[in-house]
Amino acid sequence: MFKLLVSNRKGGSAKTTTAVNLAGEFAQQGKRCLLIDLDPQAHAGMGLGYQPLQNDACPQNLLENGRQSLASLLFETRIDNLFYLPPGERRNKPMDATRLYKFLCRKQLAETFEIVVIDTPPNAGIEQTAALKSADAVVIPFMPTPLGKAGVQQMTADISQLKTFHGKRLPYALIPIMLDTRVRLDNQVLSDLIAIHGLERILRGIRRNVKVAEAFEAGCPVRHYDGRSQGAFDYHMLSQDMLALWPGLFPLQDSLSLRKPAARVIPVNRQALEENLRHRGIRLKDKCQQWNG
Repeated sequence: MFKLLVSNRKGGSAKTTTAVNLAGEFAQQGKRCLLIDLDPQAHAGMGLGYQPLQNDACPQNLLENGRQSLASLLFETRIDNLFYLPPGERRNKPMDATRLYKFLCRKQLAETFEIVVIDTPPNAGIEQTAALKSADAVVIPFMPTPLGKAGVQQMTADISQLKTFHGKRLPYALIPIMLDTRVRLDNQVLSDLIAIHGLERILRGIRRNVKVAEAFEAGCPVRHYDGRSQGAFDYHMLSQDMLALWPGLFPLQDSLSLRKPAARVIPVNRQALEENLRHRGIRLKDKCQQWNG
């Protein structure tokens, strides 16, 4: 089971939108996926059409009580293979970062899901600490602005100062959001971050597309709202970039499998992985032309 954290210290970075759409993308590709929402605002649930329960029926916050049964915590979404775990009701009990790690180590959870996507609040609280120490990798969505760059630097500083509960350094990657390469400032911020973090850590950008916002309002990932939209294409290609960076995330699939049955899976091999890595260097414009052709 691969545990992927989507996080940023700065608000307004499309963190929750990215978590919802990546979870929907993985589920569409046939992987059993769980989206864990640690943000008390429960915005990820809104992006999946989840209606919050009343306080007396809502499960307790996972960091206050990690021994709750899966049946009481997990909610099935309208999307096949995708389940949602809401942040739960806080009841003024001590919160413990290790409870998330122990929860994710449950044998029943590992047997049920292949990928867990974790969404955290935009701050350096206990929820973010628990997720950083429990995850296998983290992606940091950011707006290509000076404030967005500062948020990335704060987040990567947090990552560098801690080790996971397995005793390892947490690998990370950056996702430019609402990227427009025609804008000089966007290019400058992106160049600065490439110089600091390396090109291999910069994943495919998500361009501005109103369908992404419309899909969130409709309570579903953009792939299910309008599978032919630019937003759906960008998030699909983003998942392919993540595969090239972390091959253990899920089995290698055709890079344009959005047009093909989700059940089609190609075993991972070195030649295919090298081809996928070379694919990351192809200009997005050229891939769009292939897609539309």
